[in-house]
Amino acid sequence: MHVKRYDFDRYKDHSFENRFVRYVDLRKLVQQAEEKGISVSVLGHSVEKREICRLSLGSGKVVVLLWSQMHGDESTATLAIFDLLNFLTSDDEENSFRSMLLQTCTFHFIPMLNPDGAERWQRRNAQGIDINRDFLALQSPEAGILKTQRELLKPAFAFNLHDQDSVWSVTGSLKPALISLLAPPAKRSLEFTPSMRRAVQIIAGLYERLELEIPGNTGRWKDEYEPRAAGETFQQAGVSTILVESGGYNDEATKQYVRKLNFDVLLHAFQQIASGETLDEDAATEIYRNMPLNTKEIFHIILRNCRLNTAAGFISVDIALNHEAIDEQEQRTYLIADLGDLSTFTAYKAIDAEGAELRGGLIELNARANFTLGAEEEKSIIFEEGALKEYDFEE
Repeated sequence: MHVKRYDFDRYKDHSFENRFVRYVDLRKLVQQAEEKGISVSVLGHSVEKREICRLSLGSGKVVVLLWSQMHGDESTATLAIFDLLNFLTSDDEENSFRSMLLQTCTFHFIPMLNPDGAERWQRRNAQGIDINRDFLALQSPEAGILKTQRELLKPAFAFNLHDQDSVWSVTGSLKPALISLLAPPAKRSLEFTPSMRRAVQIIAGLYERLELEIPGNTGRWKDEYEPRAAGETFQQAGVSTILVESGGYNDEATKQYVRKLNFDVLLHAFQQIASGETLDEDAATEIYRNMPLNTKEIFHIILRNCRLNTAAGFISVDIALNHEAIDEQEQRTYLIADLGDLSTFTAYKAIDAEGAELRGGLIELNARANFTLGAEEEKSIIFEEGALKEYDFEE
């Protein structure tokens, strides 16, 4: 299949240059979209009575439903949705492709399913419920709204758009998983259903597309049947559902590059759906099954070759640290994630602390980093209450 590339910077919505999208920000974008002629529908309200909106355009028979920010602190795809809306409503040399999409498909976007979580910048909703584990009990209004949309719209395809932590990597590559894909299973047996097969055909095309730009940085989530999740319930209902997870590029706090990848991925998915130009089922299945799985072989920081005094004397260890969520000032608070022989792991920042010994504080797993390492050459590494304050060793 010919892969067309589109100028992301031309369509990027410049309202935001970081990923911290709150409800009040979203309302401005929704109003701007309505002014462009995009249909806006209020679907209902969150626990704390914030509106949950759907933006729709296109007149085709193939219905495509996308939602983002089901987890309130996962906003990369929310930004990409508005970049896509800019593309779909532009008037330029891409008009023939744009018309083909809009005449073949009707697109429905729910760009913030969990506005209460977004307001707090947290995963769960105001009830403390993980919405993506509420599609059996349906105790959250947000899950109920999405289920109702599935029943009313009867989409052929659905895209469940999430963010994943930047410590996820691609098995065998020691590279961060910038994009991860999955056709959620419809059955506990993991047997492919017709809707899954259609989803797999789209995913195979996406994987080939991504391997041209980010070789070794695309993973697949392990097939683990979760009956409470949105993806599984959609797939069971016959909707070809695709999970897209956005990872971290060089641990970039703003996630702007992965935002661009979302734009590319979703446009290529739309092209495949509207044109019908997909790999045949057997070829797609082989590509899908051979996609490398997500794993965790990467840390945010590794301190190599440290010396720790133990009951059995000094030992040489690597100390791995991961940061908690990055705040709007891009401050990182680090926890001690592992120690020992970590030679088979990599990190965004690997510091060779040859000969450095503990001079103060404690090295305690899962605790905030609060210690000082020092070497005879007056070199030191200092963490204070989780913050990396100083290091004199080379990366």
